[in-house]
Amino acid sequence: MPTLRSVHRSRGFNFVEVLAALLVMAVAIIGIAALYSDQTHIPADARLPLRAAELAEQMAERIRNTSEGRDGFATTVGVICDPNAKIKLPQDQAAQIAACWEDEVEKALPSGLGSISRDTSMTPASFVVAVSWSAPGSGAASYVTRVEIRN
Repeated sequence: MPTLRSVHRSRGFNFVEVLAALLVMAVAIIGIAALYSDQTHIPADARLPLRAAELAEQMAERIRNTSEGRDGFATTVGVICDPNAKIKLPQDQAAQIAACWEDEVEKALPSGLGSISRDTSMTPASFVVAVSWSAPGSGAASYVTRVEIRN
């Protein structure tokens, strides 16, 4: 039969054991938090190429997925972005989408400029989507992608 003293010892954890467990858990949590915080401290200038590539690839995908009026993407001269405009011709709709995309590039990047041109020198004809920007102190940069159209 167990004595009163042995029953008392086997009932739970003592204060030192609880403190040691809390210390181990605290060190683990701080280590994990440090790993995540290092990933979120990417300098703003390092994010610009990623954002430019994202914008260019969004437009490239839009061009690929458009079947009618695709030439309108390269004809944005004089087109003002108006998402509420009632446009009937597919080419005019494409120009409207491209004009709004150019405005988005301008807002998203410092000195941002988006352009879409049609390259008819290649067979099949293709579109060139370019996003340029200029961050203070780092000079000008650009991201360019070619969209080949297969009929």
